[in-house]
Amino acid sequence: MLRYLVLDAIAQQPRHGYELIKLLQEQSGGWYTPSAGMIYPMLTLLEELGHVSVQAQGAKKLYAVSDAGREFLQQNQALVTALRERIARSGGAEMELVRERMHALREAVRSRVQQRQATPEEIDHLLAILDRAIAQITAR
Repeated sequence: MLRYLVLDAIAQQPRHGYELIKLLQEQSGGWYTPSAGMIYPMLTLLEELGHVSVQAQGAKKLYAVSDAGREFLQQNQALVTALRERIARSGGAEMELVRERMHALREAVRSRVQQRQATPEEIDHLLAILDRAIAQITAR
């Protein structure tokens, strides 16, 4: 899936690897940030497949879509559109509320465990709470 998203982003305009990381992070509303260890091998693969061309710009490389890459995207347009929609949904207002709650939960647990020197019993209690939450979330 990452291959389609990266190639689609490059087809919109030539980009550097770091720009792609930030773009995918932004498009997903912060839910997904691909690592450099995922993006750069993907760019190398796209280059080897002939889907992108590369132009050196100092220490950076600028990736542009090739004719073969455009054809590949056209052949897979339904999948690319579905992926774009999925990412757009992940960045909506409802997901922002979920992100806020997840952040608050993470900070509450971290505070309880690290700053207050939680006892083994308190840690067991926190783990039980988190296990119940995970079970309830995944049961639906």
